[in-house]
Amino acid sequence: ATKSMAASAPSMRRRRVAAPQEDRSAFAGCTEALSEMWAELSGDRRRTDEYFASNAGLVADVRLQMLIYFNALFSVCWGCVWLTLYFYKYAHWRADLMSAFLNPILFFVWAAMEPLRLWFGTTGNLSERVANLAAFFLLTVFPQLFTHVQLLAAPVFLLPFEVIGGALMLVMLVTEAIVSFTATRRLIRKSTAQFHLQHDVDAADAPPIQLEM
Repeated sequence: ATKSMAASAPSMRRRRVAAPQEDRSAFAGCTEALSEMWAELSGDRRRTDEYFASNAGLVADVRLQMLIYFNALFSVCWGCVWLTLYFYKYAHWRADLMSAFLNPILFFVWAAMEPLRLWFGTTGNLSERVANLAAFFLLTVFPQLFTHVQLLAAPVFLLPFEVIGGALMLVMLVTEAIVSFTATRRLIRKSTAQFHLQHDVDAADAPPIQLEM
């Protein structure tokens, strides 16, 4: 009996030592949850806004930059092949008047806007410029997305490369539009947080106003 009591004593001591640690961790978790709830209810943006807490860290989107890079390579290949196929098709087949004149106009609109769109996307994402990133999003939706839809719908006949290449370009443009929209919103949140944080710092450093009686 004495040996069993002596053997159970260390386990009891261990349980007595571990209990306050569990209590402290539970108390700390409750305290943190209550402080977060109070910060949200009281409107303390330093606790509820992640960019206040991180003091405006880097928000450049890696996914968007990868999409822009591969889109630039694919656009060069797609443009060269499409232009070659255009001269080949209309040299050997008879086409309707609308497709023969509309397709080159759409292609040259796309070729003129594509370098500018990719430049806006690269500078807006890497340099964190809201205006450039918003311009990239708008140019992606119109005219680039509209142009590729018309190029797939306008011709009377399509070669396999035109169908596959146009579909891949549409998927890439839609993905870029979605990713750039979320990146623009994130960048706007960061800029807004920086403005409020700097305003609070300037207000705290300003000397108190003394009223003359």
